[in-house]
Amino acid sequence: MKIYRTQAALAQGLAESRGSLGFVPTMGALHDGHLSLVRRAQEENDAVAVSIFVNPLQFGAREDLSKYPRTEEADLEKLEGLSVDHVFVGEVGDLYPEGFCTAVVIQGEVTQVLEGERRPGHFDGVCTVVAKLFHLFQPDRAYFGWKDFQQVCVLRRMVQDLGFPVELHACPIEREADGLAMSSRNRFLSGADRGLAARIHEALSQARKSVRHGQADVARLCASVKERLAGDFEVEYVEVRDELDFGRVESLDSHPGRARMLLVAKIGGVRLLDNLLLNPR
Repeated sequence: MKIYRTQAALAQGLAESRGSLGFVPTMGALHDGHLSLVRRAQEENDAVAVSIFVNPLQFGAREDLSKYPRTEEADLEKLEGLSVDHVFVGEVGDLYPEGFCTAVVIQGEVTQVLEGERRPGHFDGVCTVVAKLFHLFQPDRAYFGWKDFQQVCVLRRMVQDLGFPVELHACPIEREADGLAMSSRNRFLSGADRGLAARIHEALSQARKSVRHGQADVARLCASVKERLAGDFEVEYVEVRDELDFGRVESLDSHPGRARMLLVAKIGGVRLLDNLLLNPR
């Protein structure tokens, strides 16, 4: 496994690589969800590259960048165990040198509602760093998890609009044994809150079960999920969106196999995201 800490070293190392390249961008604090992306990339490419970079551009004024978990040694051990070919450990001063003032901004609803509304500038930061990483790595395929559903839709839009020659693959959410979506944020849950957190996936699963039994009223489905989580959680939103274009779903019949319910629920100060396809084919 080759480790690079500068753009120049990365460029030199990748120049020696042959065949197709799969790319998994991360902010570190790796868990089995990240590793599942690596394994998928290994199945579909000749070589795999992973980036570890806590991107300051996607943190808002009210978000504490310093509290984001940094576990570089453990992360590198996990990637070594999977025999990853290239790992780029980014440094802020190298990726964003003095005078850096460029941003990639995606217009439209996909970046302005839900996470975009609650975290102003977040998707500008995500798009800017991913665009730069795509430029540096020149991958054939890039892998992201469905857990960050809106982010996947934003990046699809960016790839399409800017004509990046990369296949963007959205991969299934990896879950703990009790259904909780794997996330770097889970480590901040207290013991009691961790036990309650499994109810998020239970609520989503119950909504999908209702759909299978004939419930098609999106408003009722969302209301039932909020009701199941009331009391222990602060539910920020529950919506149903089309997983191809992020359009709001009013009728499940008009979005066959593509209606995904997404939510954010906060417990003990920890903000948890999850989503589930309601009407899989």
